[in-house]
Amino acid sequence: MRLGFVILAAICATAGRAGGEEARPRAGAELIGTQAKEWTIGPEWANSKPLQLSDLRGRVVMVRFWTDTCHYCAASLPAMQELADEFRDEPVTFVGIYHSKPRGSERQWSEAVARAKALGVKFPIGYDHLWQTVRAWWLDGRRGVATSATFVVGPDGKIVFVHPGPVFHQSDDPAKAQANADYQAIRAAIRAALPHD
Repeated sequence: MRLGFVILAAICATAGRAGGEEARPRAGAELIGTQAKEWTIGPEWANSKPLQLSDLRGRVVMVRFWTDTCHYCAASLPAMQELADEFRDEPVTFVGIYHSKPRGSERQWSEAVARAKALGVKFPIGYDHLWQTVRAWWLDGRRGVATSATFVVGPDGKIVFVHPGPVFHQSDDPAKAQANADYQAIRAAIRAALPHD
């Protein structure tokens, strides 16, 4: 079973864009198999008590970095909630880590919470002040990447999948084939990371 997981991770890491473009490593592929860093989130949490990644060891954790002014996030957060609903009986925790834009700004947490609620989000969300966690997990050392990246972390705390953004959701619209393929890849990565007997 472990071999199948490794193969799935390799396929997902090298997936090309929909439409026949030649496969190439996606941004973040080098992070697969590395230990996820603890997040630095202040006391602002919604839908949960404050969480630490280390407290979730033994569970699969899906993390999405998002902001309330991003239309890609407005499409991806409801899709993430669909996944949370699908895996609600499994040892999986979904976490949305909010960062305000533009970089260096600090917005009212209540505005982010209201936006997430309007999008149907019920999973835990926390406020990443001054982009501390999104920088440590994703932006430091990278140029030209979206801030709205998504990670799947295995029960051992290691990253098993990276979606470099900006959007994923289910769709049968050919114009949104990549968003649908990315949704399915995230779903498969979560399923593959679940502990198996």
